[in-house]
Amino acid sequence: MTSRFTVALWPLIPFLLAFLILFLGSLLLDGLSGLAPRILIAATSAAATTLAVWGILRASPSSQSLVRRTAQLQRFCSAIKKAASTLELQAILDTSARVVTEVTGVRGCSINLLDPARGTMEPRASVGITSKEAIGLSTRDDGLMQGKPLVIRDTLVRDFPEVVDEVESLVCVPLRLEERIFGAICVYGEQGQRLSAEIISTLSSLGDVVSLAIAHAFVYQDLLNLSQTKTKFMLTASHELRSPADAIRSIAATLLEGYYGELTERQRNLIGRIEQRARILAEIVSDLLTLAQGRMGQATFSPQAVDLNRLVRESMLLFEERATEKGLRLETEIGLAGATVSGNEELVRSVLTNLVANAIAYTPAGGSVRLRVSSSGARVILEVSDTGIGIPIEEQDRLFHEFFRASNAKRLTETGTGLGLAIVKESIERCGGTIAVDSEAGRGTTFRVSFHRYA
Repeated sequence: MTSRFTVALWPLIPFLLAFLILFLGSLLLDGLSGLAPRILIAATSAAATTLAVWGILRASPSSQSLVRRTAQLQRFCSAIKKAASTLELQAILDTSARVVTEVTGVRGCSINLLDPARGTMEPRASVGITSKEAIGLSTRDDGLMQGKPLVIRDTLVRDFPEVVDEVESLVCVPLRLEERIFGAICVYGEQGQRLSAEIISTLSSLGDVVSLAIAHAFVYQDLLNLSQTKTKFMLTASHELRSPADAIRSIAATLLEGYYGELTERQRNLIGRIEQRARILAEIVSDLLTLAQGRMGQATFSPQAVDLNRLVRESMLLFEERATEKGLRLETEIGLAGATVSGNEELVRSVLTNLVANAIAYTPAGGSVRLRVSSSGARVILEVSDTGIGIPIEEQDRLFHEFFRASNAKRLTETGTGLGLAIVKESIERCGGTIAVDSEAGRGTTFRVSFHRYA
């Protein structure tokens, strides 16, 4: 008896291990930033397995049935996990309907989602039956909104005109997340096919799996909509603020140049502060516009060959005077002849300009800023290093967020938009590259950018 029970449970071990790995991995890989999507992915896979295993243990009294159902579960969870990874709701619905049909052995399956405005659950995916044959469900009866399954042993008794004659019975179980009901999953039995208690129990367990996958897609879509709304606001605000900011700066500059008469020292100081603040505002507006245009796809480009060595030399000339005035050494090490990368020249130049400007701004007199170009396989590596104030380790996970400035940077100077590094990361990723930072407070910083070599 013990041996048979051990053999029956053996197929469950990989699922239990997967649960532990996914759960612990999600905790190790994520901080608070970007936590929700990854935790949901891990939770969907791990919790789905646990819930479905529990359903099978309840529904399958014999070890032979348990092994068979566990194999079906493995195929089901694998298919749902693959569909969920696309983050596409329709892909999850279509895959779920197909695999539920296979696992339960019924004629067909439909998945209905709640339409709160109409008070109905309308079919969104179906397999084995047409979309017209899939039943619509009312939220006012049948107990689905109370979390109870709907079981129809004989469709002739109930008035379902859309159900074809070949379908004799149907079972619907609610899709839920915690106490929220947002749909139902229905299976249709053929004439003479009895939808047993085992099928109903299995369907309930599979419904828990599908619920998690769908909820994951809902959350992702909400995050995507929120991001798009924020980007549209940035784009609109940037356009609306650009003209006033430029006008204020232009008028202040004209006054300072004496076109409208001589200014007293007090007037000059006051207008100078206005001009400085207007310039900072104009920089913020320009940076916001750059970010928003990239995210809205308004600044698209085709990858081209970019001579990284040439842009590095141009950056040296551009910042040479500023570095000398501050008492810094500006150094280069170009260890790769013909460092041609794939990307966009303006974006790569923007990356260099932002990184070198930051390095000079946050490095005290007597320090150095170094640009290095090297190769690593099919990648070209750009490093911008300084001996400056560094970045506290605990703040580095927010370094590329909009408007974030490290605490020691804010103590050093009040100026700075907090958008430069966000633009750097955005520009690099649009070129197909990556960026990493190696830093510690008081010990300087190295930004390491990896580009694809242009073929």
